[in-house]
Amino acid sequence: MTTKERTLVFNLCVIVFNIFVGLFVEAVVLLALMFFLAEHPNLAESMFSQIALPLVLLIGLIAAMSISVHVISWAIQKFNLSDKLDPKVVSRYQKKL
Repeated sequence: MTTKERTLVFNLCVIVFNIFVGLFVEAVVLLALMFFLAEHPNLAESMFSQIALPLVLLIGLIAAMSISVHVISWAIQKFNLSDKLDPKVVSRYQKKL
């Protein structure tokens, strides 16, 4: 397999991983918001719920992206993929020390 082919397979795996992580984090955040609003019914009827939902979804998106970058960076180091993938892809996930 060439470097280009390995990079393509790696990118496809990253896309699938990002979808699963994003869906999982958003589901957890939404469930937490639902439980919070169930405990505080006055907040659920106020403007708080209309303002909180977009903010909570944005926080979940940022958390999912952060988790994804850290896990992919760990996987590149753990499985020694830096020399097997395109350097542009590796530099996107790893910081130069």
